[in-house]
Amino acid sequence: MEDIVLRICHYLGYDFNTVELALRDGVPYAIDFCNPAPDAEVSSVGQENFDWVVETAATYAIEKAMEHKDNADNLTWGDYIKNSAAKKKLYK
Repeated sequence: MEDIVLRICHYLGYDFNTVELALRDGVPYAIDFCNPAPDAEVSSVGQENFDWVVETAATYAIEKAMEHKDNADNLTWGDYIKNSAAKKKLYK
């Protein structure tokens, strides 16, 4: 499951995302995977998860800001966008 989630996020180029998977007959299906601004409200996710999200997101934002290069494309483009822009197949 973790591999599936990471592959989806990498393909879409998402640094922060919510992915929901459903199991049917033992086969995982991605049912909700395009949410780069997921619900992280403390009342929805609980205090422990909220604290983790805030700390991890803040640390990551600082890391990305420190890596910024002037006059460069500093965005994370996933294979989906790169392949679309190059008019390549969207899958392998």
